[in-house]
Amino acid sequence: MQEKQRIEWLAIVRGLNILLVVIAHTQLIDISTDAPFPIMESFNSCLVPIRMPLFIFCSGGLLFLSRINKQWTIKDLYRDKVQRIICPFLFFVVFYYLLKIAMKAFVKTKVDYSVADFLLSFAIYSNHPSVHLWFLAVLTWFMLLYPLFRWLCQSNMKMIMFLFFSIFIYFIDIQPVPERNYFYLFTLNHYLVYFYFGIFFFRFRLYDYFNSWWLTVVLILLYVTTYTTHLWLLCSMTGILAVVSLGRQIARFWPGLFSSFREYIYQIYLISLIFQGFVELIVWRRLFYCPQAVMLFFVLNVLVGVYIPVIISKLTERTPYRWLHLALGLKPKK
Repeated sequence: MQEKQRIEWLAIVRGLNILLVVIAHTQLIDISTDAPFPIMESFNSCLVPIRMPLFIFCSGGLLFLSRINKQWTIKDLYRDKVQRIICPFLFFVVFYYLLKIAMKAFVKTKVDYSVADFLLSFAIYSNHPSVHLWFLAVLTWFMLLYPLFRWLCQSNMKMIMFLFFSIFIYFIDIQPVPERNYFYLFTLNHYLVYFYFGIFFFRFRLYDYFNSWWLTVVLILLYVTTYTTHLWLLCSMTGILAVVSLGRQIARFWPGLFSSFREYIYQIYLISLIFQGFVELIVWRRLFYCPQAVMLFFVLNVLVGVYIPVIISKLTERTPYRWLHLALGLKPKK
């Protein structure tokens, strides 16, 4: 029963996390100012310190629960991640590049039609159609460190020492030469602390200490305080713990929260921008622009971003095409 509750609260946390990511990608522009509506911009800004750090933290926690703790071999882990990370990454870099060319009349950032720019999309994500795929590059680097993480988990002292090390290198600013952040290599130190904290958190079962509403409230207040003082690492960490604590409490009385989409979090991350972009650039800007109805279109954008990827994923699972399963990051059929 305890194991089931752990899975349920983690599923709730991940469901809330992807919802925050989709909300962040909801950009309805006020045409009169050519800028996002202030209330939405402020709301999204408040969630920046927690959104992707929590995503990375959960990835580290899942690596421990489903791989390290089950003693997966290095070979099996690498084979699995080639299928689940590298294949979707390659597919969607090509897909988003071609989509932007096809939709050049509607997109906000134009694509440089050249072989060089296309190839750069695989390695540099800023100002390219592959911009949001940086997370897969970061995740690939961390999966390559699987032997290190397995070794660290054999000793409590090693685990603690490496946690301090990951915190220390977080504050190091590595400037790439030339100034191109290939495969996000030069910013890995800013994300390692969250990924490793996920492993650390589940390795020592720290979630067992997050069993009260008052702790949830305290952590939320700490998040607000650290946000206003710009203590970003501490802000992200307290935010992660606040969501974990909230998820633990919700799982007690509503374990099925987000069950309609939380099994397809990865696919939502990969696909949602396509349909959110359609709502923003065509439905909102060109067909039904109405500032008074902005909240209605905000909800529509979020619903489209969450549920159309779920529908596509479920339909894909019914097909016999293994390559399509690999492309969408679904578990391939044997």
